Amino acid sequence: EQGFDLSKVSTHYVHRRRLRKEKMALRYGELITLAARDENNEFISDVLVYARYSLSETLIIATSICDHSKKIFLDVSQLLPTFKRNYANNTVVMVKNVISDVQEPEYYFLREFIELKTMKTLPAYRSLMISVTICDDDQFIFKKCLTNSIERTKRNLVAHKSIETE
Repeated sequence: EQGFDLSKVSTHYVHRRRLRKEKMALRYGELITLAARDENNEFISDVLVYARYSLSETLIIATSICDHSKKIFLDVSQLLPTFKRNYANNTVVMVKNVISDVQEPEYYFLREFIELKTMKTLPAYRSLMISVTICDDDQFIFKKCLTNSIERTKRNLVAHKSIETE
């Protein structure tokens, strides 16, 4: 069977237009070029990665232009100068998948998020969109973030992984 299911294509574009309408950063945010890297920290040229930054939200978009799945991590280090201008390293950010609302949001300290190297599988010709939102001074969220950070550090220690970024 060849070709595309036009109803799926239409649904895709309806969804993307709705996201663009809902997310101010997609319309007006500063464009920052990022990179996808493999497990050896090598640049992957057939995955387009960029961010749209605004004070209220940053959206990170990764799109595969490859005919097979890729195992990648998003190198968001180019966001560091922008974030450093506006926030402290211990600022808490909420990170969530925008395209798939199945997962619960995760909380990181800003520096921890920037240095994160979590491998993700990006299917052929698919996109990933991640929302990074600054959390205001909320003691409950700060405590949750601190607890999660400690748990990630413990898991890395048990797995004999580097904890330099924790």
